[in-house]
Amino acid sequence: MALTKEKGFVFLFALIFFLVGCSTNGSTLAEEKDEPARFPVEISQIEKGTLTSQLSLSGNVMASKQLPVLPMVAGEVKAVHVKNGDIVEPGDLLIEIDVSDIELNVSQARAGLEAAEANLNGTKAMREQSIRQAQMQLNQAKDLYKMLEEAEDIDIDLDNVPEEFHDIFNRLIQSNLPTEADKKQAKTAVEQAEMALAQAKRTEQVDAANASVKQAKLSVEMAEKQKKHAVVRAPIEGQISNFHTSVGAMVSPQAPLLQVVQMDQPVVHLNVNESMLANIEVNQEVEVYIRSNNEMYEGRITYISIMPAEQSRAYPVEVAISNPGNNLRVGMLAEVMVHPLIVEEEVLVHVDAVTNENDQSIVYVTHDGESVQKRVITIGNETSEWISVENGLEEGEYVVVRGIHQLYDEALINIRNDIGQSFGEELDEPLGSEDKESSSENEV
Repeated sequence: MALTKEKGFVFLFALIFFLVGCSTNGSTLAEEKDEPARFPVEISQIEKGTLTSQLSLSGNVMASKQLPVLPMVAGEVKAVHVKNGDIVEPGDLLIEIDVSDIELNVSQARAGLEAAEANLNGTKAMREQSIRQAQMQLNQAKDLYKMLEEAEDIDIDLDNVPEEFHDIFNRLIQSNLPTEADKKQAKTAVEQAEMALAQAKRTEQVDAANASVKQAKLSVEMAEKQKKHAVVRAPIEGQISNFHTSVGAMVSPQAPLLQVVQMDQPVVHLNVNESMLANIEVNQEVEVYIRSNNEMYEGRITYISIMPAEQSRAYPVEVAISNPGNNLRVGMLAEVMVHPLIVEEEVLVHVDAVTNENDQSIVYVTHDGESVQKRVITIGNETSEWISVENGLEEGEYVVVRGIHQLYDEALINIRNDIGQSFGEELDEPLGSEDKESSSENEV
């Protein structure tokens, strides 16, 4: 009976202990359920420093000059004087085109010029003859008109004529005097002769003949120029490339014969993003690495476009490099390494601490190690690892560098990196102490 009572007390004690334990655990779970979620993060302290920018830009090697050579006339290739790889100077003979048809055109043009000149001379002679004839007719008309006017003023002295003959003489004189109709007709003849002279002096026909001569001379010049262009010469110094023409082939101005390429000072063509433009400038020294031959070359930025490339936000840039070994080729891939640009000491933040929202640069700052504040900053230069801050952060502040994409303003955090402990000591209260005490109570 006593044993049964002892068992009863043991069972009752165990039941009470179990109920107390459940009550304690339930209270703890409720407290944990009521507490807002904490986001695990890593933080970093803001410091000042100098930002270095080591840019690596990719581009292609291009010739300093590359000119296609096109024949100025169509025809059959008569002779070839160069081959691919030859080095030529300006004016060197490249090919000759057959000129048989061109010479025929020259002969025809010269014959046309002779005919035009003969026509001009004939037109000039006819004009001079017409002018002389019209002038003579005008003089005759004027003389007749003058004679008629003078005849009207003739005064015949009849004093020496017997009186009985006066009537006869008067009737004779009156019958021979010019009438008004005679004078009007003579005046009209003068006017017509003047008009004929003016017409004879007109130069339209001579001008037309002159124009024909000029046109014929132009035809001769064009034909002779075609003959001259049948000889194709090098426009610049360089190396012959893409030449595939042979004797007997037909060529025309629509298809290039070859390329003359200058590679003594090749140029690397780049497209540089807008964000990197602040790190480069004209005449800046750079290094150019050609991966295909594993060689490094010295270069210099010679051109930065003020306009972006079509359908792009990147700006064309050119870098001139030397080619002493003449082992660079057009189209080779080039890696341009811009020498570091050193700026003044400024506030720096790691790139992982910055996110972008609505075209604004955002960081999350913590002052107590418990929560974060969302802050807008103004950034300056940047590298692949660091960003300079112009406004919005101060030296000594703490920002989140890991886990920022899950945060919001006033979000609670749980610092996971070692800097969290030193950060808590600065607050005279170790971070995570509350968690440790709560954990101890649960263990008890």
